[in-house]
Amino acid sequence: MMLFEKARENAAAIRQLGERAIAEARRAGVPAFTDPSLGEGIIREMPDGTRHRLVRVGDEDVVVESFGPRP
Repeated sequence: MMLFEKARENAAAIRQLGERAIAEARRAGVPAFTDPSLGEGIIREMPDGTRHRLVRVGDEDVVVESFGPRP
């Protein structure tokens, strides 16, 4: 399958782009919304590296689970 081959070829570049985006968000002092490895939903990664799973309740984001910084 050509699509899967291309995805494998681009995996490293995509991963590096994500790492740079997270680093830039940390430098700017703003959260980045990332990390499908932690499961479904929105994951907010804070500048200090902590990560929180969010659910939307009305007009607010509510933290339902917290994770430590990446290893």
